[in-house]
This record gives sequence, structure tokens and C-alpha cells, in this order.
Amino acid sequence: MNKGSVQREEMGAGSSTWWFDARGLDDAALRQAVERSNCTHLLVDHSALKSITSAKKLVVWVDKVGDLSDLAPSVSVLTPHEEVRKAAVASGRAAGLFIEVRDLEAEFPYCVMVCERGDDFVVIDIEHATYIPYELLIAKTIGKNTQVLRSVPIKGLARVVDDIHQSLNAFATMEHGIGVVFRSKDVAAVDSLSKNLRHRQASIMNLLPARVEEIQHTGLGHRVCVDTTSMMSAEEGMVVGSTGWGGILVCSETHHLPHMNLREFRVNAGAVHSYIWGPDGSAFYLSEMRAGAEVMCVDLAGRARVVSVGRAKIERRPMLKIRCSVPLESVPPQLQARVESMLEMQERVTPKGERVGSGDRRVHINTFLQNDWHVRVMGADGKVRHCTLLQPGDELLAHVDDPGRHTGLRIEENIIEK
Repeated sequence: MNKGSVQREEMGAGSSTWWFDARGLDDAALRQAVERSNCTHLLVDHSALKSITSAKKLVVWVDKVGDLSDLAPSVSVLTPHEEVRKAAVASGRAAGLFIEVRDLEAEFPYCVMVCERGDDFVVIDIEHATYIPYELLIAKTIGKNTQVLRSVPIKGLARVVDDIHQSLNAFATMEHGIGVVFRSKDVAAVDSLSKNLRHRQASIMNLLPARVEEIQHTGLGHRVCVDTTSMMSAEEGMVVGSTGWGGILVCSETHHLPHMNLREFRVNAGAVHSYIWGPDGSAFYLSEMRAGAEVMCVDLAGRARVVSVGRAKIERRPMLKIRCSVPLESVPPQLQARVESMLEMQERVTPKGERVGSGDRRVHINTFLQNDWHVRVMGADGKVRHCTLLQPGDELLAHVDDPGRHTGLRIEENIIEK
């Protein structure tokens, strides 16, 4: 498995393309927020182009064919006029139309035609509080390189849904998603959209083989089933552990049960005190799980996606402690250095000839699960294991992390967890 902590992939579920509409805006703080954001394009007026310095791809609003002559070949063109778009394409530039839909029934066939012909991009503004027309437009662009976008704020959702969630819903339209041309005078809104998009994108969560050291039957306890609003595959589950040092991959309820139907939306996650890993490296107590919370769904290759909790079900059940360990040389470098530093300190104060502490060069993690055959964990060989049949020496998939948490957020502190 890959070493390192959480590494972001470029794309997650749905679109991650958003432009910032900077036309008529001249705010240094706002411009800085846009530059540090994950927006891909900056939309500017033709008159402002010469004064713009940006690392983003530039898109220029053009009203007249004559304004194309002084544009660099790398600059894209957005225009409400078909003749301008054609001239821009003829000059070798990426170009697309801006279509403001006032009569959806009358004008939608034109939108469909534009999407079918394979333009570089098209910005279609429908003021209604609906995303379904965009689903139809996405279907028309399948197999083409056309990017469909819409402007935010959406007129029909003003003062009802905030701009951030308008954008996130657009990104998730029909799973493929549409792009967003985002306009705001609020630095916090730009930062928030960038952050929200980042943690909803797919990521890679470092998974390592962990050797089972001990199995202990611990009697009754409260365990939590995490029921999500998403269906999970047989390769997916969630990372659950008792400490910030990490946890093991607990499987979703997608595997055969002889006595009941499957619950593909569920992970029988473990004891209430346990951590479950969430977006951006966060970890939350299972007791905190409730409708609307977000956690990471992880597959056996470490590919992770954010899912929403629909319900958390807490009941008293017999529990089982699984203690595992991972060789120090297998963990991420920053964590390895932290443990090495502690071992070196022990060596400095230990007289020659005496044993240095425990001499243990392994990172230990433990997880408490419901003591039942139907609860599975993922083996290091990619095969599921019934938790009740585990024995010392078995190898499971585990995630090892830096310890130290405050209200779920990672912090640097001196902490001992056992």
C-alpha cells in the first residue's frame, strides 16, 4: 500500500471545476482568496485583462468580434453572441456561449443543440430552482469534451439556499456534475467553497498490513451501527480505532448473511468510545455520529470518499477487542520520526547493558467490535475476515495516523493513549 497520510486525487465524485467571476470586482483581499483557492479559471472583462496577473486560467467576456484581436492565444472566450464564439474558435482559442434562459420551455431545445455540437464549454443560466434540466444537458455531452457550467448565485434559490450549497449541489448533479461560475464579494465564501469542494473530492487513505497481536472478549458494551445515505461495495468500509494512532478497516454489511437481508448502507462500526475517520484527516467519536455527519468510506486500495450519515444506531452488545501492530518502518515518515524520537530519548537515559524500555519498534492500535460472526474486517490479502474467527498472527488492513486530537481535529501535543 502507499505510504503517506491522506493524498488528494484531482477528481472526486462529480465535477470539481469552478470559475470565479471577477468582472467589475476590484478587491485585493478577494483576489488573494481566489488565487489560493482551488478554482480553475478567472472570468474577467476585456477592459480589465491587461491589469490582471493570475495563476488561474483566464476567460475573457467578449461582446464584439473586434475585441478578439488583442487576446493571447491562451485566453479563453465567453460570449453571449454566436458570431463572436465562431470567430474565437476560428482564431484557435477555446470558446463557449453564455446562455441566459428566460423561457425554459421555449429555449431549452437551443441549449440541447449547443451541448450536442461539442463546444469547449457553455455557461447556461436557468433561474429556476432545479438541477434536472442540467441532467439532460449532461447526457447530451457524454463522449464529448464540452464542459457545462451554471452561474451561482442561482436566482430561484436566492435567500433560500446559501451559495456554497448551491455550488456543491451543482457539482453533484447526476453524479457527473456541472461546473460553476461563482460570484461573490465575500472572502469567507470563496474560502468556504474551496474547502468544501476539497474535502468532498476523492482521496487516498494510507492502509497498511497490521498483525493481530491479541483478541480479548470484553463483555457487554454499547456499539454503534453507522447507517449512511450511500450504498457501499463489498470492498468498502470505514476506519475505526480506539486511539488517534489509527484503526482497522471494518467492512460494510455487503457480505452474505444466512439469516437476514444485507444492509449495504451500513457499517457495524464498533464501541461508542472509538474514533471513526472523517474528511481532511479528522476523527470523531462514534458516540457523536448522528444524521447529517460526514465520514470517510474507504476501499481496500485506500480510495476514500465522503458519505453522509443517515442514522446512528446504538445498542448493547457483547464486544471484542482486537489489538494489532504495524512495523515502525512501514508507517509514514513523519510518524516514524516521532516514534524514533521517543525511542532515542529512552536510549539516552538507559544505562549500558540494560534493556531500553519495551524495545518495541511497532505501532500498536486496537479496535472494539461487536463480538459476532457477521461483523467483518478486511484482511491484508484483500479477503474479508469474520471478527470472531480472528487469531494472533492474522494480518488486517489498518490506517496508522498521528495521535493527538481535540474535538476531532488533529493537533500537535504530548499525548499518551493506551
